[in-house]
Amino acid sequence: MTLSLRERRRQQTARDIQFVTLELAVQHGLDHVTTEEIAAAAGISTRTFFNYFTNKESAAIGTPPGFLEEHKRALREGTGSLSEDLRQFLGEHMKVLAEHEAILKMIGAVLRTNEKARGILEGFLNQHRQELTECLYARVQDRQAAASLAGSITDAIGRTIYLWEHADDLTLAAAFDEIWKGMIKASQLLAFSSK
Repeated sequence: MTLSLRERRRQQTARDIQFVTLELAVQHGLDHVTTEEIAAAAGISTRTFFNYFTNKESAAIGTPPGFLEEHKRALREGTGSLSEDLRQFLGEHMKVLAEHEAILKMIGAVLRTNEKARGILEGFLNQHRQELTECLYARVQDRQAAASLAGSITDAIGRTIYLWEHADDLTLAAAFDEIWKGMIKASQLLAFSSK
């Protein structure tokens, strides 16, 4: 689907506002930045700011990249083992996130100091978990198993970002590899202990 010029401009303006918000938040702390300062730094009116975001916390979080339809379809219709298809799905999502590394680092700084921003992000993550639960349910035909997997996957994404942020010289893909190994080990421990 091709976006109209108007929609592309709208998305770019939202990204510009988010970037300015994050720059100011990293410099001064989000609690010490006003929406008026954000609007002025972004070269827009305060009214325009509120046409895009409800508050400075939502501007800082923006709209986190969701799971792409093509990746969800590949997971739903996958012919490999569930483990292989999940790993492929997550690897593709890591590539999407890697396109936004500078933003991810700044969001991480905001999340460490702002509870309201953490709540906004958690709302997005809940939506992603529900979306992924439906996707996985189509594959595993067990709603509780699908919901557990979806929770584990979104948690793994968060842990990957955290590891990447806090480790020297570790790419997002390498951080994901480490987290994936831990998930597989945990699954094996659970399977072994339930026998």
